[in-house]
Amino acid sequence: MSNNVKIVINNISRVVKVKKKNKTILNNVNISINKGELVAIVGCSGAGKTTFMNILSGYNKPTTGTIIIDGLDLYKEEEYLKGKIAYVPQKEILDQTLSLYKSLQYSLKLRVKYISKKSSKILIDSILQTLELHDVKDVLIKDLSGGEKKRAAIATEMLSNPSLFLLDEPTSGLDANIEKKLMRELKNISNLGKTIIMTAHTVSNLELCDKIIFMGKDGKICYYGPYEDVFAYFNVTQFVDIYDILKDDTDTWYNKFKREHRRKLKNPFKEKDKSKNPKVSFIKQTLILVKRYMASLYNNKFMLILLLGQSILMGLVICVAVEKESFLNPEFATMIAISFSMASIWIGLFNTVQEVVKERDILKKEYISGLRFSSYITSKLIIFSLLCFWEALTCVSIVYFYLDPRPNDILIFNTWFDLVTNFFLVTFTSSIIGLFISSLAKDTKTTLIVAPLYMMIHILFSGVFIPFVDFTKKVSYIVTGRWAYESFGTILKLPQYNVLEAFNKQFEFTKIHLLSIWDIYLIMI
Repeated sequence: MSNNVKIVINNISRVVKVKKKNKTILNNVNISINKGELVAIVGCSGAGKTTFMNILSGYNKPTTGTIIIDGLDLYKEEEYLKGKIAYVPQKEILDQTLSLYKSLQYSLKLRVKYISKKSSKILIDSILQTLELHDVKDVLIKDLSGGEKKRAAIATEMLSNPSLFLLDEPTSGLDANIEKKLMRELKNISNLGKTIIMTAHTVSNLELCDKIIFMGKDGKICYYGPYEDVFAYFNVTQFVDIYDILKDDTDTWYNKFKREHRRKLKNPFKEKDKSKNPKVSFIKQTLILVKRYMASLYNNKFMLILLLGQSILMGLVICVAVEKESFLNPEFATMIAISFSMASIWIGLFNTVQEVVKERDILKKEYISGLRFSSYITSKLIIFSLLCFWEALTCVSIVYFYLDPRPNDILIFNTWFDLVTNFFLVTFTSSIIGLFISSLAKDTKTTLIVAPLYMMIHILFSGVFIPFVDFTKKVSYIVTGRWAYESFGTILKLPQYNVLEAFNKQFEFTKIHLLSIWDIYLIMI
């Protein structure tokens, strides 16, 4: 594909359900955009600008119509267009805990398969100089100004040398002088041969654009052409007057545009180049994601302390709550098994329940740039398996070595080893379930509601606190808490104490019994 692209948009419409009725929010868009043009999409709030941008980027699919980019159908040739389309949403989607330079480094490694360290540095420095960000390259993204964050988002997309830039309100929230500066930088990028399409919420600096798309109600295109021609077209002297004209009568101008533009629309570009961007390997992407997450966590000291310290704190709390000779006391031994069960389930859930939902926008954008979902999931499994091992080791060791005398029965290896392994498996299983919940949640607030409900299920259906009845016993087979208590009880030889009648038949101090429960954890994972 050439470094710049021609886009032909044929009969694009988008229909959604509103109160069980169909509503058209994008209406039969038919335009073509030439190579190297800077095009602004303007219109009143709710005109469909962001909807149009999401469809152009491939985030959403239209109800009808096609988009041809240099002869390739956007929705049929997605794999060939990955990495060649850069989409910068209105909200900057960047890891706030990384420095700008580190963020660009990791993004470059994820997108470009073959590049040396020297070439990488030269490329990043060049982009930073172009966007006047070199002086803040070592600043954490969260500490950048609004204008610098906008340019940082654009810098990230420039790494893979895309052919097409799509920017959703890149100047929103910026001061007038910064807005003008950013618009000039976008113009300079288009002068390099890049095609840039952007939505705009203000009317200033639009004279820098090659073309203007003016959208009216219900996503209807009412004008498409040079900025200087728009005044004569609508017979106005002030650009803002067009908003009032279209608010009162969109259909007249929509029909006028269709009549005049139909004669100008050319056939789709027929030159095709189906060369794919070399894709970074699964293993390399996975390792880069692991390193990036660890660097991000290192910069977020508060979260790092929470993740590493929660198991230590829970271990200390358990020690405070029980007697030193608890392993010899049936009631306290049972309490330790219950405490380990609830602690491991809660710690695992806390690790991951917000992990995917908080990164969804980043994940979606990076997927368009060529990220493998398999690499993303594998990187999470690696990171949280290590974290779960640390949590199992610390929590169990604190309790085990505090209490005296200590059991050292040989089941798999010895009591301490078996407890650590079991705590790890329960925590990791709960972490995987947390990832699953996070992937379904629409926002982080939802997870705050689901997490207590999840814990309540373990209280009600594990049989630990409430004796089984026929229904709860059947449900308990798919509840991690039931197997957690049974496995911890098995390791601590609770059957010999004759406690909790409902469990006595389930506790068997045998190697086979414990291994079968560990198999259940693996099935759940």
